[in-house]
Amino acid sequence: MNKINLSEDTVIKVGKSIPLAKFHAYFEEATGKTLPGCEFQPWLNMQSGKTLKEAIAVYCMESERKPMKDLLIEERFHIISNPDKAFITAFDEKIKALGYDFGGGIGDGYCWGKYMIVYAKTGVKSKKVAARIYIRENGIVLRLFLNNINKHRTYIENTPEHIKGVFAGNHGNCGCNPKKENCRMRKAYTVDGRQIEKCSGVVFEFWNPTEEKLLDYMDVLTKFYPVK
Repeated sequence: MNKINLSEDTVIKVGKSIPLAKFHAYFEEATGKTLPGCEFQPWLNMQSGKTLKEAIAVYCMESERKPMKDLLIEERFHIISNPDKAFITAFDEKIKALGYDFGGGIGDGYCWGKYMIVYAKTGVKSKKVAARIYIRENGIVLRLFLNNINKHRTYIENTPEHIKGVFAGNHGNCGCNPKKENCRMRKAYTVDGRQIEKCSGVVFEFWNPTEEKLLDYMDVLTKFYPVK
C-alpha cells in the first residue's frame, strides 16, 4: 500500500487505498507550501473526485487571490454602501463553512444587476449553485436557490417574517396564462395551507439583506443544504 506512487493524474479518494500522509507529502512537494494536518485534511476532503493537478491548481489560485473585504475596496465597487459591504464579507465567511465559494472573482450581473457574486459547491465536478448576491446601483439582493420546498413547509411557516414573506409573498408568482402543464420553471408548494406557484427565474430573493438577519439566512441554507 505504501508503495503507491502519486502523480498529477491521481484522483483524490479520501479514506480509500492511499494514506493521507502520502497526499500531504505530495501536496507540500508540489506547492512548496507547508500546511498543518489539521488544515490539510479538511481541504483534501473537499477535493474528492478531482485529480491532484486540478486540486493543486485551485489551491494555488485561491492562495493568491484577494479576500472578499480587499476585493470590495476596488473602485468599481464604490456603488456598494459600507453596510452592504459588511454583509457581503460576513456572508462570504459563513457560506464558506458550508462548503461553498465564489471562486475569487466578481463578474457581470447581466440582467440581474451591475455585478454578481455566485456561490457554488466546492470539491465537486458539478458546480451546484446555492446562492447569488446581485449588486445594483441602489443596493444588493441575496438570492437563494432552493428546491423541495414542501419538505421544509413546517420550518418555513415558523421562520421570521423577513424569511417567510419571501416564500409566501407575491414576488415571483407564476404569471403564465394559460399555465403550461409540467412547466420546468414553476415551483409549486404550500405555506399555511395556501397553494403557491412561483417562477424559478425570479424566486427566493431577499432584498436589502443585513448583518442582523445573516444568521436567519444561514439557517435557511443549512436546512436546505445540510453539511454532510
